[in-house]
Amino acid sequence: MLTIGGASGSYYLTSVANAKQIATYFWNNFLGGSSSTRQLGDAVLDEIDFDIEGGTTEHWDDLANYRPEYTSEGKKVYLTTTILIMNSI
Repeated sequence: MLTIGGASGSYYLTSVANAKQIATYFWNNFLGGSSSTRQLGDAVLDEIDFDIEGGTTEHWDDLANYRPEYTSEGKKVYLTTTILIMNSI
């Protein structure tokens, strides 16, 4: 599993095209795709967890919707998210 995000930082996607670009990057560099710059070499992950606690909510659904395009090879790819609930006092 690859986890991105965290408590510090601001994470956002600028457009539908940017969401697809990021989805393609994850596929080629960490999941079942191919790239000459795979950070983990030949290791193939099957899950990405988004821990987005700062930034916007726009276009994350677009990124998730591209995932099925990359699972056509019969391998499952999981997408999970961490939901942060903050209480106002």
